[in-house]
Amino acid sequence: MVTKFKTDKEKSIICCIVDNLDLCHSVWAKDININLTDYMVHRFAVKQFDVYVGKDENELLRQAAINGYAHAVIVASGTSLGLSDRLFPAIEQKCTEDFFIAGHILDRSTHSYFKNACFELHHQFYIVNLAQYEQLGFPDVGAEANESYSQLAPIRSDEFQHGDHEIPVWIKSGTEVKTYDTKLHGWNILKIAFENNKTLIDLGEGIRDSKKYIYYEHDHVFTRMYSEIKQNQFFCDNFFAGWNSDPLRESIEFNGPVEQYATVGIGFNWIRNLQLIGFTKDTKVIFTDINYNCLMFMKEMVTNWDGKNYAEFYKQHMPIVPNGPITISESYFDQINEQWKMFLSVFDDWNTVWSQIKQLNYEYIPIDYTAAHNFDWLQPGKKTLLNLSDLFNHGPYIANLPVKYRIACENRILSTLVDRDPDIMLMLTSRAADGFWINNPMQNYGVVSSFTLTEFDNVKKLPWHDDWVNTGCRPFGT
Repeated sequence: MVTKFKTDKEKSIICCIVDNLDLCHSVWAKDININLTDYMVHRFAVKQFDVYVGKDENELLRQAAINGYAHAVIVASGTSLGLSDRLFPAIEQKCTEDFFIAGHILDRSTHSYFKNACFELHHQFYIVNLAQYEQLGFPDVGAEANESYSQLAPIRSDEFQHGDHEIPVWIKSGTEVKTYDTKLHGWNILKIAFENNKTLIDLGEGIRDSKKYIYYEHDHVFTRMYSEIKQNQFFCDNFFAGWNSDPLRESIEFNGPVEQYATVGIGFNWIRNLQLIGFTKDTKVIFTDINYNCLMFMKEMVTNWDGKNYAEFYKQHMPIVPNGPITISESYFDQINEQWKMFLSVFDDWNTVWSQIKQLNYEYIPIDYTAAHNFDWLQPGKKTLLNLSDLFNHGPYIANLPVKYRIACENRILSTLVDRDPDIMLMLTSRAADGFWINNPMQNYGVVSSFTLTEFDNVKKLPWHDDWVNTGCRPFGT
């Protein structure tokens, strides 16, 4: 059975999620798998890709081809996006190339575990050209099995990629038939590809480096690899980016000047927002964040920065990079400098603006909006704008924060803010239910009392979400 979760046909590339939850060895692994898959579906959906979900990759491929898509991206459930959205442009770029299958295509002929095996199409992530797939008669992918079979023995390059001798630079059909003792995932579709001289290519570094599979089917591997997911959260608890991921706004509808401007702390877009909504010498700016180091950077910025060479200022005052695999290269500061130049281009007299901004009143609030908190620091009756950005879809925290809980947090914040002051203007980059709406309320900015709370009768449910119900008599989360 295929769940056609999103079918808007905005793009010719479709994401097909293969539900492998039955392979998880523990409730814990299953929960992580679900949380990461929900986020993957959300990101594909908001990036305007259609999404199918099912347990049978053959049926997913057939349905995608029959319904007119050009390429199908097969993704094993539980695949992580890490800390960025770089996967999506990398997919679109890859689909401009000429191939039948792009994937992790592994030469297992010398692998110590497999005896007399051929190539494996790794199940975690691969892309299929559906026109060629249909022209070949919708071949089955081929499941792993301890069975022998014969095929034309492929020829591979001596050179290999990514430091792995199992990943050749090129593969092509040979001329001699060979019998193999075991079938690995993808054996049949690869066999047919070789017989028809189809092009098979690697996914490339752009895709490879933008996602990670956690191997839920191997508990000893999952428990080790989960540490990398945990590291993402630790990194973002202590480090912070040098610029905003939100686009710079050209205008903001606000009856200014603002008296209280509260925002999650990072970057420099907040300065432009203040200019757009208007401020006075009595305006109070409140930085709020889960990351203490970020708050201290913002304090250093408004206290001591002269408004020149932001990239160098950031480099001098950025936090210690947390221990772990993530490193900060010199090119990162070049990116900051490019973002800074683009930011400066919207100001006619930046020096005057920064001189005025530095004179405002500032407060710094360490806060986790997904934990118990209050809004006592917002004074009711003031002209207030609160910017919470993409708080409810922040990638590093997704693995341990289910969509259901994030919806509850968002509803609770909306309800609490209305009680505090219904006239507060709220700015959000995204909503917790984005990608799942049945009827999207399209509410990301406005008076907080105008926001509709999210209820589960207005969200599309993935097959594993029988739990998406409200069993109480109050709005969910309040």
